[in-house]
Amino acid sequence: MGQINDIAKARRTVKLLPDPAHPLAGEGLPRGTVEALLSTAGSAPFHRACAAARNGGGDPVEPWRVHALDKRACSALIPRLDTLPKPPGKISNMLAAADALVLVTWLPEEGAQWAASELNMEHIAATGAMIQTLLLAATAQGIGSYWSSGGVLAGEAFDLLGIDAGERLLGAIFLWPEPPEGVKAAPGKLRGQRSGPDRWTRWVEVPGS
Repeated sequence: MGQINDIAKARRTVKLLPDPAHPLAGEGLPRGTVEALLSTAGSAPFHRACAAARNGGGDPVEPWRVHALDKRACSALIPRLDTLPKPPGKISNMLAAADALVLVTWLPEEGAQWAASELNMEHIAATGAMIQTLLLAATAQGIGSYWSSGGVLAGEAFDLLGIDAGERLLGAIFLWPEPPEGVKAAPGKLRGQRSGPDRWTRWVEVPGS
């Protein structure tokens, strides 16, 4: 119990922002390392199979899908994002730093892609649990991470990346090296505002208990 507590409290949101014209040197994370992290993340709980699996098409039952880019792919994506109508903003900076990028999508129910249905909510919750498990697994291996909503990656770049238009991006997970000297590292904005469980927890008293 102590170990998982330590890992959870050690996890930090850190954003590395080098010049996109000069991606950080290095080999990046081996694909085997990323796949091991994803194997751990895949142990996250989910309660309902995705619609494609329920329809008997032989699809994986998980409500999430993963699209992984190694360091070379991250660097190669930077100039391609500049061809899109929407400016990439800081996504290009983060791609220039990333040792790997893991795009995690969830699969909406057919005919209810943006509806707040019970099934969609379960799929989103499960995919969020998968992402948090990925972040903890990375932290346990000493790998820095940043959970981004994706910006231009959340739809506009789907064609470039071969992602089905029916998927919805929940997290663009950037995996980092140790920040080199001189590279801007931005911490999470809200860490200093975190409160203790006494601020957001109440014990429920039931008559007769």
